[in-house]
Amino acid sequence: MSIAFATIIHDTQGKLVEPIRAAAPSLRRVFSGFAASLTEATDPRVANALTEALGARIAWHPTGEAIIGLARRNAVALALEGDAARVLYSDMDHVLRWIEVDSVEMHAVLSAEPEAQLLIIGRTAEAMAAVPQRLRDTETPVNRTYELLTGRRADLLFAVRRIDRATARDIVAQSRVDSIANDVEWPLLAEQLGHRVGYAEAHGLQYRTIDEYGAAADGYDHDPLQWIRRLEMAGDMARAMRPYLRPPE
Repeated sequence: MSIAFATIIHDTQGKLVEPIRAAAPSLRRVFSGFAASLTEATDPRVANALTEALGARIAWHPTGEAIIGLARRNAVALALEGDAARVLYSDMDHVLRWIEVDSVEMHAVLSAEPEAQLLIIGRTAEAMAAVPQRLRDTETPVNRTYELLTGRRADLLFAVRRIDRATARDIVAQSRVDSIANDVEWPLLAEQLGHRVGYAEAHGLQYRTIDEYGAAADGYDHDPLQWIRRLEMAGDMARAMRPYLRPPE
């Protein structure tokens, strides 16, 4: 079944240019099309690499964290301009690392749970153990709340989603969360609309900021601002989940 790749990118220094070009042959074997929305501050060389190496559809959006969810939604809409049966949404750097570390696993996970109309792709316990502490400590309560809401465990905040065409159209049309809290809204909205939500895990999903793309380890756990940002993000997730609380019986 054909699958298009949709992403958003904020890369002011062009750190992804060479990784995109290097991974392009492998990416083209997996995906039938590519769509990317880039922040206005992104180095134009990134757009050139995407169009030249991948034939990607390109859009631009303002720089700012408040509209990450909106930009992701627009990237999915851009991917739907092609004829792929499914869309994988992910940050570009996640997929670049994943296909380099374990392309066999990527193929297997993208084919997992074929009946799921929205497949949340999260990290294995081993991969999660390598995640920076500020992420683990703030993501755990979000994931636990989702489990209590739905009865299903999932690792939500790596923002990797395989979505079939009908579900993607519904998300583009009906999602109202413009922030990064779309991490929790998209699966909850999809289920509310009657689409089947599934879950799969991957060991090859690894976290780095774009600034530290090639670094051996994350270097921001000692920065209080980064902890504050993660706490604010967890609060956004909680507010996005509140409308999906079931009324007491």
